[in-house]
Amino acid sequence: MIQYRDLFLKLKNPGIVGIAGLTVIALGCVLLMIPLRLTSLSNTSKIAKLQSEEAGAMLSLKINSSADRVRNYSYLVAHLVATDLIPNEYKREFLLSQMEMRYQNIKSLSNLWSTFEPNALDGMDAHFINRVGSNELGIFAPWFADNKLTVSSEDDYVSEFYAVPKATKQEVFSDPYWDIVHDEHKLMISFSAPLMHNDTFLGVVGTDFYLDELNELLATIPNLVGSGKLVTDKGIIVIHDNPELIGTPDNCEHHETIMDNLVEGKMLANFYKSEEGDIYKACVPVQLGSSNKPWVYVVEVPARQIYSDARRTVVLLAIIFVLLFASIYFYVKIIEKNRELKRLHTVKDKLFSVVAHDLRGPIGSMTSLLKLTSTKKMDTETQTQMLKEISKRVDDVYGLLDNLLRWAKNQMKGMVLSPVFFDVQNETRAVTNSLREIAAGKMIALNNRTEQQMVYADRDLFSVVVRNLTTNALKYTSKGGEIIINSELSGNMLVISVKDTGTGMPQDVQDKLFKLSETKSQRGTDNEKGTGLGLVLCADFVKVIGGSIWFTSKEGEGSTFFFSVPLKNDKAPAPNEIY
Repeated sequence: MIQYRDLFLKLKNPGIVGIAGLTVIALGCVLLMIPLRLTSLSNTSKIAKLQSEEAGAMLSLKINSSADRVRNYSYLVAHLVATDLIPNEYKREFLLSQMEMRYQNIKSLSNLWSTFEPNALDGMDAHFINRVGSNELGIFAPWFADNKLTVSSEDDYVSEFYAVPKATKQEVFSDPYWDIVHDEHKLMISFSAPLMHNDTFLGVVGTDFYLDELNELLATIPNLVGSGKLVTDKGIIVIHDNPELIGTPDNCEHHETIMDNLVEGKMLANFYKSEEGDIYKACVPVQLGSSNKPWVYVVEVPARQIYSDARRTVVLLAIIFVLLFASIYFYVKIIEKNRELKRLHTVKDKLFSVVAHDLRGPIGSMTSLLKLTSTKKMDTETQTQMLKEISKRVDDVYGLLDNLLRWAKNQMKGMVLSPVFFDVQNETRAVTNSLREIAAGKMIALNNRTEQQMVYADRDLFSVVVRNLTTNALKYTSKGGEIIINSELSGNMLVISVKDTGTGMPQDVQDKLFKLSETKSQRGTDNEKGTGLGLVLCADFVKVIGGSIWFTSKEGEGSTFFFSVPLKNDKAPAPNEIY
């Protein structure tokens, strides 16, 4: 039991508790890292997906809405070419008004242009040479840009945005190219829709997109994670957080793999290896018209950033846990400290009470008796009787003072044990012999029925406990009563009992026994006074020597107090001597 008690005392050590608490927190953080990394990855994935989907949707809407307007205009032109409602000589004028109206009203169009095959519009090219909207050959090729009307150049007939629709009869988005606009180099793409009538190619109508406008558009999207870029189907970067990379080939080694695995309308998200480490990529296809391959908007997030977010979360939680643990720990320590201060305050009050009343009274009585005996007016017989009374008072004061000093020392500094093997019967006999005179004075039979038995404990503390329990029994036993001290083995403990035939205790007194703050000494059968310290001292000492104390009592029939003493422990030497 002493071994487990020592272990418990060690566990209450603040340093050990602190280390154990921090160890638990560290282990908890390590275990928490796994779900947090998964959660961080999941959250990053969701954010990257949402960011990519939003950017892809905005790009597609911006480009394809303009393309739709151009496409619709191409249907109108094709219809007007075929109709006879408008005479040929007025078709060019009507189409110019329609183009200008659309160009002025549709803000998303940077420009709007048409280029026809020779004589494909009205068969009257020769009549419109160098007239408004027609070139030097008379071909209708109006170009609205910067709120001005010009005409397309002859180079347009061999350009990608004219030759491809002519050959394929399909609309086309050109590859990005650099052009000079107002003395500035701008990255552009062109959209061209073929003008068709009865499967006959008449020409093209188209518009250009300045890609810096798309960059400005994407700047409105909060860059929550990683970096975003728009890459063409051929791997040219047209939008990037770093302007220097715009218009350059994407050095991503996974571009072909991503393009091959993109499914129309669906996003692709996965981890990829790179020289800088794993990278998480969320890729959204940006479909441009009816082109075979989409462009792709990519959000890239380094894996270390994802895990760093998780680590920051763990560190934050660890700090919160440590602060919470420290707060609880210090709060408990403050409560314990307050309880200890309250207990010490009670000790102080009790100490002053004993000194002021229980010592001062008897000492004052002895002083008065001594003064009387010093006078010569007292006969010898009376003087002898008074000296006996003084001797009794001295013994009472000595016992009280001894208890008081032992108790105060135990409370203030703790008790230093000196355990040895000794015989319980011999030690109990020594105690009872010292109390025979008191027992005889009250005509009480004091019987020591303990058997010879070796125990391992502090002999002095054992004697104090037996003496206090026996003295207490003598106090509350009437004349002609009996006190029996007995012993009985119980496992690895020896149980000592002190039984009396005294007054016993009412229940309210029993409930307060061993409690210093509530205990109140009752007068003995011969009006003996007490301090209440005796039983409190017994409880403290029995606990120190590794035993337990308890009692049974019935009012009017007496009480029996029990306490246990260890027979031995692992640190005890061999019992080779009986003290």
